[in-house]
Amino acid sequence: MTRIILVLLFALAACALQAVEPAAFITPTQQKGMTMTNVGDGQYTLERAAGRDCWRLKEGSSFLYFAFDDPSSIAPDAWVVVDLLCNESKWSFVGITHTGANQPYTPGKGFAVLESDDWQRIPGRFGAFDPKGKKMNAGNNMRINIQNDILVSRIEVWNEEPDSPDIKDPDEILKRLSEDLGRNAPAPPAGMSYCFGNNATEAQALIFRGLGVTSIETYVTWESVEGKEKGVWDWSQYDAQVEVLQKYGLKWVPFLILSPAYSTPGWFRASEEHVPCRCLEHGIDSKIESLWNPYLKPYIRRFLEAFWERYGKTGVVESVLLGIQGDYGEAIYSVSGGGWTFGVPGEYHNHLGFWCGDDYARADFRKYAEKKYGTIGALNKAWHTSFASFDEADYPFNSEAEIKAYRENIFASPDTRRRYLDFTDWYRGCMTDLSEWWIGTTREIVGDTDVYLCTGGHSAAELGGHFADQCRVAAKYGAGVRITNEASDYAANLTVTRWVASSGKFYGALFGFEPAGLEDFYGIPARIYNATASGADQLHDYNTNVTGADKTLEQQRKHFKYLFHTKPVVPVALWYPDVQMVMQWDDFLKKAGILRDYVDYDFVDESMALRGALDRNRVLVVAHGRIMETDLAEKLAGWARAGGRIIVVDVDRFESVEGGDAPEKLLFPSGPAGGRYGMGYIYRVADYKELAKKLTDILWKQGYPVYEIAENGLYVTQIEKDRLLVYSKNEEAKDLIVNYKGKKTVVPCEGKTITDIKL
Repeated sequence: MTRIILVLLFALAACALQAVEPAAFITPTQQKGMTMTNVGDGQYTLERAAGRDCWRLKEGSSFLYFAFDDPSSIAPDAWVVVDLLCNESKWSFVGITHTGANQPYTPGKGFAVLESDDWQRIPGRFGAFDPKGKKMNAGNNMRINIQNDILVSRIEVWNEEPDSPDIKDPDEILKRLSEDLGRNAPAPPAGMSYCFGNNATEAQALIFRGLGVTSIETYVTWESVEGKEKGVWDWSQYDAQVEVLQKYGLKWVPFLILSPAYSTPGWFRASEEHVPCRCLEHGIDSKIESLWNPYLKPYIRRFLEAFWERYGKTGVVESVLLGIQGDYGEAIYSVSGGGWTFGVPGEYHNHLGFWCGDDYARADFRKYAEKKYGTIGALNKAWHTSFASFDEADYPFNSEAEIKAYRENIFASPDTRRRYLDFTDWYRGCMTDLSEWWIGTTREIVGDTDVYLCTGGHSAAELGGHFADQCRVAAKYGAGVRITNEASDYAANLTVTRWVASSGKFYGALFGFEPAGLEDFYGIPARIYNATASGADQLHDYNTNVTGADKTLEQQRKHFKYLFHTKPVVPVALWYPDVQMVMQWDDFLKKAGILRDYVDYDFVDESMALRGALDRNRVLVVAHGRIMETDLAEKLAGWARAGGRIIVVDVDRFESVEGGDAPEKLLFPSGPAGGRYGMGYIYRVADYKELAKKLTDILWKQGYPVYEIAENGLYVTQIEKDRLLVYSKNEEAKDLIVNYKGKKTVVPCEGKTITDIKL
């Protein structure tokens, strides 16, 4: 009998042990029920640390990716236990993402981790795992978001809450972290918002609040809430995010996206109302919606209304960001989608080019041409064509070879220019019109809540983003524009954001900046400086750029005091030669970066100048753009006669779009050197050294603070009457000598940082 009892006890014990095993686990040397993928943004290496084999992310990667052998065996709310070593950072956090019913990257519940020399086991949890959900990169079901100074030795997935004394309590970790961050938390930046993307777990929300963050951005796509079938809405993942933000006193910036391929439901793309954009280069359809799709706007309004009905009264929305087109949601056409943008719809044709090959686009272009010229004779005269009617009017090219040949000839043959400029004006204007419709419609729905249009890239013709016009239409509705193209170099960042900043200030639109992706250690102060020195209303960053390591956290904390809203004093304008840039994208932005080392400036383009933007400035520098419209040259000449000062460098002559010399004669009636012109003057100088002398003389006579105008690595912005803000790109400290009101001030400016000077 005793023997029988013992056998039964052993059997029961074996069953008990079997019952508490994880559903799947993986280590560098063992695995059960799951595999690991070394792919894309999940590149890792194998190491040995503290007695264990482990994984470390490679520089530039943020995730460890996993696939389940049998996804149906994993519970929707499964627990994920991570064995990790955090001995290089004071604290960090781990994010958990999994496949869900509506999107491949559904956030779960991550956790915080504190510094320790020992391995720690900490649990997170799935939100709503769906074994039939769309897969992540390389067919994976789950990814763990960590920093590259965190080592991981084991991942376990449990269908029931694991009960083990060696597993740490994540709530206790949060409590300890809260006490630490509460003692050091800065106040939010004065007069502006500071937004982190994307999403936030409880651990992240707590950390972000301790860094002065005001809001969290979340991608909210039409597909993610109505992806199963028409009329079946599921807001659960966003309900969970709102709950976290409300608990920790943070605001929300929902990025509302409809048109990019990953943002439209499969049932819609399978319908006759789906009209894909088609490129002129190859005649191939994308999966992005055509900007001219006549069926789409009712769905956009319906999506916006449904969102606001659910969240408009929560009080948690700081602003809404609008994702209207392209690969990622910016107000530009398709450029370079791939990776995660293929996650929902599968691969699709994408490249930098002209995406207007569908029939609806062509019909709209013919309407534009007829409206502008009235008669086919007038059009043929302007375009040097011989169309019999507007029904025949067509684009200047319809293939990759034709585009290349046409643009190579555009400077040599003035006969081709007007037709090309009309085409690009229409192409960009359509994006501006769509932007205005989105902004106006959203304003009707959300009332007084701040609205931002998302735009991006540079401003080459193919992208379709006319930043000044996007700011102009945003200002009509009390809205703004966020541009998503920064990196880590201040001068480069300024050249790609300054058109938005300048036109935003001129028209009265809100504006903000976002990085295109990674930024380095020195990119943190460079981006803070650009926002403050530009007068931005919003600064966005991806949280991993700041929280990725102790040194980046300290860098953010050191410079956070310099992030606040300003009204910069900018007497100098730099001509943005939009007509020539549209015809041939070349080295203007490189020149602009060099000139910013000399002096701060606003960009002013043709559209802004014709609306009076130069009335804000004392002097206009023209350093690029031989070809300009004659009416624009008349405007500039009139501004000079009324007292304006124009200095031309690097442009030996001006000509009109039609090829005549009218602009040169209007701007330099007395000869190429120039001189006095009414109450002002127009001079052509030999080089940047002579330009610097002219600018110094003007600023001194006008009573502005005067400093060395030279390529010296010190970028100076006047943010108040008696206050300067300086960013130094130099490795070592360098003195800035300022003359103001007869007083000389010598200020040492440390390298790679910001200096605040009160005169």
